Amino acid sequence: MAAPSFFDNNDFMPHGMCYLWQADILWTSVISDVLTGLAYFSITAAVIIFVKKRQDLPYPWFFLLAGSVIFLACGTSHLISAMVIWEPIYGISAIVKAITAVTSVATGIVIWFILPFFIRLPSPSMLEKKNQALQDSLNKLNLAQLSLIESKKMASLGGLVAGVAHEINTPLGISITAVSHLIDTTDELANHFILKQISSKEFSRYIEQTKLSTNLIKINLQRSADLINNFKLVAVDQSDKNLRLFQVKKYTNKILSNLHPVLEKKHCALTLKCADDITLWGDPGVLTQIITNLVMNSVIHAFENTNKRNITIEITTTEPFLLLTYTDSGCGINEQVQQKIFEPFFTTRRAKGSSGLGMHIVFNLVTQSLKGTIDCISHLGQGTQFILKFPFDTRDNST
Repeated sequence: MAAPSFFDNNDFMPHGMCYLWQADILWTSVISDVLTGLAYFSITAAVIIFVKKRQDLPYPWFFLLAGSVIFLACGTSHLISAMVIWEPIYGISAIVKAITAVTSVATGIVIWFILPFFIRLPSPSMLEKKNQALQDSLNKLNLAQLSLIESKKMASLGGLVAGVAHEINTPLGISITAVSHLIDTTDELANHFILKQISSKEFSRYIEQTKLSTNLIKINLQRSADLINNFKLVAVDQSDKNLRLFQVKKYTNKILSNLHPVLEKKHCALTLKCADDITLWGDPGVLTQIITNLVMNSVIHAFENTNKRNITIEITTTEPFLLLTYTDSGCGINEQVQQKIFEPFFTTRRAKGSSGLGMHIVFNLVTQSLKGTIDCISHLGQGTQFILKFPFDTRDNST
């Protein structure tokens, strides 16, 4: 007689006979097994979705082993338990239980190897303490940064005061010397006049010296006035009394027409690229100062030793910013000068009367008044480009 097969169920009776087919016990067991099996399947689906969504999850294979395989096997085991009430498929039930046992044992062993890692994972309270510590460190860093900024401001203020004193001292000193000479000459002439010893030749010489002295005084006092005006611009007056809506291209053309004599004298060609419909809400005087200082910087510095004298100003909009690109074909700027080009009083032509405030004024106007940025790109012999980017405001706040 052949041995019965593992999957042969002809010699077994259904599990319902153990219940004597008593309906209340039978259906309570069946419904419980089915619901338990469905719950395990739901847990399996949730674990798979969780592992898939959390790419940063440590040991994802462990969650799949413990969550998916075990719950799937357990769910299947409960469904088969419900089926054997009527069908004695005990062989299949045994296999499912064996799979459940193997995966459970494997999980029970592996969990002890990875348990130290999970113990080290910070709890919500630990994360809160670390976040608080980081916030405290950030607050201290912000305070240190503010302190550093204030220190830099004081250092800049000290440098500004020293620069003001140095720059104004020269023209005022010359003016004082000229005035003193004029006073001495006048006193000498007055004495000669009293003694009636003045000649027409001496009087003519006095008039000539007076003209030279007054002209020297005028020139140096005008230079002092220009320096003081530049110092005022360094502070960047941010009052809103001059704010209005204006057409950028039309206004820029007016600026360039005022600069035309200077450009023509230096044989400079200037090209403006700007759409006709670009309008801007702000102080047009700020744009005047920026473009004027950029052009004069090229005229004075970039075109000194070159015959290629071209300037291109391109103004475009990239919401929510306005982009002004200024390019000249001059001699270019070396790296050391580029690092200091926006510093107050820095100039390579101090001996020729440059105050070193032009580009610092541009920097302050762009960063403080316009709340934007300015970058300098230059290489020796390849010209210089300034890229200005600031918020593009078209609101007509006057309405």
